[in-house]
Amino acid sequence: MQMAPKAVANLKKGVDMGASGTYKDTRGGKVSDVTPTEAIMKAIGFQPSSVADIQEGNYLRQQAKNFYNMKSQEIRALWAKGIAEKDQDIIARARAALKDWNTKNPDQPMVANLPAIIKKAKELQRDKADRIAATAPKAMRTQMKREILEAKGELLH
Repeated sequence: MQMAPKAVANLKKGVDMGASGTYKDTRGGKVSDVTPTEAIMKAIGFQPSSVADIQEGNYLRQQAKNFYNMKSQEIRALWAKGIAEKDQDIIARARAALKDWNTKNPDQPMVANLPAIIKKAKELQRDKADRIAATAPKAMRTQMKREILEAKGELLH
């Protein structure tokens, strides 16, 4: 009985694959074309090897992309902190980290986007309440700014 939900899901997925000729991810995006045989394999509970190979490759590429983005954000955040705090040692550490990354990863170079780093530094110097209001949906922004001014005692009633 515990296998029934998975079996039903596999059957549904296999029928969809057979009808569309494609394997789709959980959001409905196309992963790859499939044969009728692969659709039948999925319907009875087996992951076709062609789909498994593609999914594994996609997983590894996504992990590499996430790691690159994480390291890039760390370096930009450090650089912005150095600018915000007017600390040349922190800025030098960020530059060294960028140079180190580019030396170790010549096929995946990072470039310092100074306008974005300066913008981040300016954001770090703003009050937290102001940062929250600035990133709120437009429908909420005016009310949040009003509440912040009231809390600071800057708004006359």
